[in-house]
Amino acid sequence: MVGEATNGSVRRPSLLFVSMIGEPGRYDPAIFADVEGGDDEVFWFRSMLRKNGLLDAISFTGVHVTRGEALPKAEGFDAIIVGGSYHSVHDNRPWQGMLKDWLNGPRARQTPVLGICGGHQLMATMDGADVDTISGGPMASTQGISLTDAGRAHFLFDGLPDSPAFHFGNYECVKNPPADYTVLAADDRMPAMALDHGGNWFSVQFHPEADDKAFAASWGDEEEGDFSDKYVPTPDAPRIFWNFLTGTGVLKK
Repeated sequence: MVGEATNGSVRRPSLLFVSMIGEPGRYDPAIFADVEGGDDEVFWFRSMLRKNGLLDAISFTGVHVTRGEALPKAEGFDAIIVGGSYHSVHDNRPWQGMLKDWLNGPRARQTPVLGICGGHQLMATMDGADVDTISGGPMASTQGISLTDAGRAHFLFDGLPDSPAFHFGNYECVKNPPADYTVLAADDRMPAMALDHGGNWFSVQFHPEADDKAFAASWGDEEEGDFSDKYVPTPDAPRIFWNFLTGTGVLKK
């Protein structure tokens, strides 16, 4: 929370971004040659925070768990964001198990955590949800989402349109979320598109942080076809991070 530092100055809240984009060899980094920052997802996230006026309000740390970087002590952070991944939760990679174990601490302390795409799936499986293939092929495009009544009233979507648009890029989705979760967005292909897990934990299947150019590069040559022309800018999407940080009290409105 926002508070006083020991010298009397205001301490900036600390935010950790956990990048789990992919182990070396899982994807070709050359596809991001024309994207600022290359395939450095921590760079992307820091740039997004800067462009949206959030970087000056927080103390930001990023870690690449799929590149062997060690997770810092979770107790040192006021909020945590877990990013997306080329890996399925069913890959059962060692870092996935380690990350789940590490997240048990923030879960018990009710530290605000927001999961994105692969982070959304990993967090949901910690409470017993299933992750399965999306019917009809991958969801790879920029598209509007359908908020539930609970979603329209939820602080996570404050100030966004009734059907806000976000980038998607996934083959799998969360199924049968626990009964005590609140579904904030859903459609006929994806029954748990955005979730309030309770205890200051939230997650979304889409990417509010993402640049359309990075997604076009990532989805330009798939077995099902070229999806690179399916992405357009989503300038309102990063508002979710402001809403997450203020709605949980990490930042003052």
